[in-house]
Amino acid sequence: MAFTMPASHAYISGMVSRKKPSKPADHRWQISLIKATPAKYLGSVYAPDEAAAIEAAAREFKVPDQLPNRLVARREA
Repeated sequence: MAFTMPASHAYISGMVSRKKPSKPADHRWQISLIKATPAKYLGSVYAPDEAAAIEAAAREFKVPDQLPNRLVARREA
């Protein structure tokens, strides 16, 4: 005897499974160093949030240990 699925369950089993949640998308951040007026534009980095962008910029642009609190990140559209 073959097992047959009720019609109500046939619809659910035919649906596509959901995608697994992925990591947050990396955004492009413009990094500036505030030392004087105007601020010095250093470049862009990709990171998921502002704190990670500032941390990545400090490493990438070799900002001295005394100045990381002077970095500003602005997310590009």
